[in-house]
Amino acid sequence: MSDNKYAVAGPNFQDYITCPYDSAHRIRPSRFTLHLICCSKNFPSSKKVRCPFNTAHVHSVFVMKDHVAECPDRSLLERYKLPDMLPPVEPRQTGFLIETDEDWDAEPPVATYDPQAYCERTFVIRNPQGNPPAARRAFRKRENKRFTGKDGS
Repeated sequence: MSDNKYAVAGPNFQDYITCPYDSAHRIRPSRFTLHLICCSKNFPSSKKVRCPFNTAHVHSVFVMKDHVAECPDRSLLERYKLPDMLPPVEPRQTGFLIETDEDWDAEPPVATYDPQAYCERTFVIRNPQGNPPAARRAFRKRENKRFTGKDGS
């Protein structure tokens, strides 16, 4: 019997989000908004409403008033509505700058690759598909002559 031991990693449940409608539901963040749409249909009598700034924020009606005042996504809407009133967002600087003398727009110093010409110069077996039978026969005859150096009849 082999002494190899393999560890199989399970899902990382710390990255999952708990559904506001049913605490037994644990959803990946990438699927959370889709799940909220489906789950809200399953719980129509719950008194939950969505945040006007982010549809992934779902709270009870009583908590929503406080949430709207403190929502972290509210600043995005306010910056859009009143761009002159708020200080501008500083763009993130990139951590590096690469100096190079390459010019990707210049033409390459070599000729372009022609696969048809390469196949005709070297011994590559080709299969002419889509041609009528007479053209395929003529092609096979030419290829046989090219490979063997003698007539294929």
